[in-house]
Amino acid sequence: MRRHQGVLAAALAVVLTAVAVLVVLLARSEPGAERAESEAPVALESLVETTAGQVRGTTDGVVRSWLGLPYAAPPVGPLRWRPPRPPEPWAGVREAGDYGASCTQPLPYTFGQRVLEQRPGSSEDCLFLNVVRPDDDTRDLPVVVWLHGGGFFAGSGATAASDATELARRGIVLVSVNYRLGRLGFFAHPSLEGRVANFGLLDQVAALRWVRANADAFGGDADNVTLAGGSAGAMSVNALMSSPRAEGLFERAISGSAPSDSSSLSLDAARQRGADAFPALSPRRLRALPAERLLSSTFNTLSGDAPIVDDVLPEPAASAFAAGREADVPYLVGTTADEFSDDDYRAFGVDPDALRSTLGGPGHQALVTAYGDDYRSEVLDDLVFDLPSIERAVTHGRRAPTFRYVFRSSDYSGHGAEGAYVFDTVTGGDEGRLSDAVADYWVAFARTGRPDVEGLPAWPEAGTDGGSAYLSLEPGGPTPYDEDPRLAVLGALRLAVS
Repeated sequence: MRRHQGVLAAALAVVLTAVAVLVVLLARSEPGAERAESEAPVALESLVETTAGQVRGTTDGVVRSWLGLPYAAPPVGPLRWRPPRPPEPWAGVREAGDYGASCTQPLPYTFGQRVLEQRPGSSEDCLFLNVVRPDDDTRDLPVVVWLHGGGFFAGSGATAASDATELARRGIVLVSVNYRLGRLGFFAHPSLEGRVANFGLLDQVAALRWVRANADAFGGDADNVTLAGGSAGAMSVNALMSSPRAEGLFERAISGSAPSDSSSLSLDAARQRGADAFPALSPRRLRALPAERLLSSTFNTLSGDAPIVDDVLPEPAASAFAAGREADVPYLVGTTADEFSDDDYRAFGVDPDALRSTLGGPGHQALVTAYGDDYRSEVLDDLVFDLPSIERAVTHGRRAPTFRYVFRSSDYSGHGAEGAYVFDTVTGGDEGRLSDAVADYWVAFARTGRPDVEGLPAWPEAGTDGGSAYLSLEPGGPTPYDEDPRLAVLGALRLAVS
């Protein structure tokens, strides 16, 4: 496997870049902070008292929203590349009607481009989260903490919050989180003290601690938290399941379309990459660099730039799951039917046929024979997404209730396609009914740890009877399978790349 990881990882990371830069980001609006006389606590519909001060949200008659809430101090100046610190309390009432800035990230670019521009509205002062819940006074609602995707170098919690209406109105509190990205979030250098490189993961931990402390004030159950995300957000979920820093901070986990992190850099290797990019710079000079100088067109998740093995993540999630050292919480995991296409590769000058022609080394021909006519269309998705997903499901299913899905739409089944259905933003016909079903399953899982929905097919549990059971989420209706019919070819792939 190691003979092929470098070429394959680099090529696939290019594609992740293509997907991530298409994420719709909302521009920054500065959250207001009205300085007024202290007021006595009043009903939930008007004000909420957080650990840092009072906040006033908004309602559209269906959901209530509190946007741009700081969960940590701005990680700027001397706090760059340091663990997040608590936010400064404020006096009076903070108006929470606008999203905070997204974390520093580039405008769309070509992989390897020499000069990048910072996306307007993105900032190092970005550690904000958003809370959306039904427009009623129901208490003890399950809480879903959503981590956005974007290859660990792009994205914003604002996207999920803006799409949260249909999911929240089912009876949950949705919390969407910004976290440090790119070299500001995942970085090591010989001159920086400490053994931490995953500052973005520490931001996520800080957000989870904020939720534990504040969920009750928003009508949520602080002891019923589901950690969820897609793509890089799903990789984050798996990493936090494997990190001692996040132990006890959530009760369930949902991971959608996460590639494996088996190529994660060691701290020493990450330091060397940092030194290569910024040779002979002191901590003071590093922290004085303009944020735009830290943007990278080659920041590469699949070659290990994020997450990194350090004191926050002592081993890759792939290793932790294989050894049974991840958090033993109920787990919902899956992939889409067509994560990447050949056109995705070719758009960035990568020849997918060249990648396929070397896969398996001496066992290449046996691998091709095992796949038959499906080799060309399936093997790369299997390697990057499907095999890691089923392996996590099988191993985790021995320790806690685990439920795996494969998502297929008649419109688009590529990377991240299930996201619109999770948030139930798809309407009309079979696709609208599928969207309703997916959102209902996700909320049921967040409520009880089991995706049991009256009127929908029972979701078979992975980890029993060989461990490959899953639910196919498709327009004709969710369909359960007690055994994955592709288990034989996935086994051949595992043998070929081991």
